[in-house]
Amino acid sequence: MENDKKSIHQGKNVKRLREAKGVKQEVIAMELDITQQAVSQLEKRQELDDVTIAAYAKALEINEDFIRNMTDNSLPENSNYFYDYIQNKDVSTQNLTFNPLDKLAEVYSEKDQLYERIVELENEKCALLEKFLTNQK
Repeated sequence: MENDKKSIHQGKNVKRLREAKGVKQEVIAMELDITQQAVSQLEKRQELDDVTIAAYAKALEINEDFIRNMTDNSLPENSNYFYDYIQNKDVSTQNLTFNPLDKLAEVYSEKDQLYERIVELENEKCALLEKFLTNQK
């Protein structure tokens, strides 16, 4: 049993499972709120923490036990499962890629629109208050 524990490399497991599912490191990075480079470093580690395993399992839509217990030689017998699973899924959701600068520009644009709306509402409020005060006199 001790020998089996040493042959389990959770970092390699998540990498192989991620690649088998066609999921890019950027998707995992978004799920964990870290950089793609940090995901690459995680995939080199022998053991992963529970939060990381849970995030990978969620992103890959697999059971955490695959990551925790899969030995180096067990993927070939399970690979048909992943291939069949991917065939039954909408492929567009498997290859999520985006330009971070586009997302940043989108966020700033939304922020500007929100600010403009707040200023507009404040101006309306001031106009109503002025109208109320002039009617009071």
